[in-house]
Amino acid sequence: MESPTIIIDLSPVVRLDGKNDWRHVELVVKGWREQRDPHAVFYGVADNSLWYVMDDYGKRSLRKWQRNQKACSTTWADPEIIELAEKYPHTVVITTDLYRDHRREHPWLQGSRRFYAPVLDGRTVSFTQLGYSPIPDYEVSRRIEEANLKPKGITSPEARRVLLNEWSCTNQKCIWGSAAVIGDDPLYRDGRACCPECGEVAGRVGLRESTREVVVVLDGHITDRIPIAENTTLTIGRGRGHNRYDVRGLLDEQHANLVSRDHVRLSNKAGKLLAEELGSKNGTTIVRSSGETAELIPAVLQTLQTTDQLSVARGAIRIRPSGRKRARGHYAPDLTTAPWFPGDLPVMRRLSGTRAMWAVPEPNPCHRA
Repeated sequence: MESPTIIIDLSPVVRLDGKNDWRHVELVVKGWREQRDPHAVFYGVADNSLWYVMDDYGKRSLRKWQRNQKACSTTWADPEIIELAEKYPHTVVITTDLYRDHRREHPWLQGSRRFYAPVLDGRTVSFTQLGYSPIPDYEVSRRIEEANLKPKGITSPEARRVLLNEWSCTNQKCIWGSAAVIGDDPLYRDGRACCPECGEVAGRVGLRESTREVVVVLDGHITDRIPIAENTTLTIGRGRGHNRYDVRGLLDEQHANLVSRDHVRLSNKAGKLLAEELGSKNGTTIVRSSGETAELIPAVLQTLQTTDQLSVARGAIRIRPSGRKRARGHYAPDLTTAPWFPGDLPVMRRLSGTRAMWAVPEPNPCHRA
């Protein structure tokens, strides 16, 4: 294939104005060559679903592009387009998409000036540069969550209703067959929820809880995502156990010593995250999106906004709400190494020969810690 200078996101271009017309692509090619670069080399990427909405002319035209190695069709075009844009760093991408859900994996998208949207006016076209201004991390999380539903067929209001429930797999040979619930979003196929692993029809278990997720950030890098179920708490500090997060495995000794055993507690009340300083020696700082900071007052519940961050150990570790509305992460506290706190003592069982080891019972998949 000849190295492209222009990558076209075919599906949204064809669908401009809701007309599903391949002639939009031809207008884009003609307009760009007349207005910008007469020698431009185009390559198009389409979602497989585009085939089913075009007329015969559109189908023949797409096939011709494919035969001439000028286009490809794939289940999900976005990753292919971004991969090509990285492979050919001097290309321009013509699309209507802002690719917000890809900006964590591909940070070069933040602030990029390589993306243009076509604007139709009758039988003429103009081009406007898309605004790829950097967006905050919590919004990237929300966009990723939404985008992950597309390959599973969850794109309509009817399909989204399956997300109101937890599901179990009916296939005992599947990896989810022995689990009480599937630890992932289901597929939506032929109007039914199916197991995302084996494709078998799934059984409805019950409504999902108002679970919220927090993100633990160390030196700008996300180390953990921890779901907090409604009416439960998570204590951040220097101790292991259920409903606790021990920072000692992340921080060096100097910074770990700045954290108290019971430092700050997060709680979920009706889907709202609340933070409570527990009287720690060095306190907890809340950092607003504006950069303004304030010390949490001990024993006073503080509602966390989506853009807030909690700074612990003089900023060595930060905790913030996730942008995900449907937390599916899992955090398993370390119960294998002493000390434990009362009520956290694990079950002792004998493993391998005569050597006794501490082992934790398998977690109940229905439980959200």
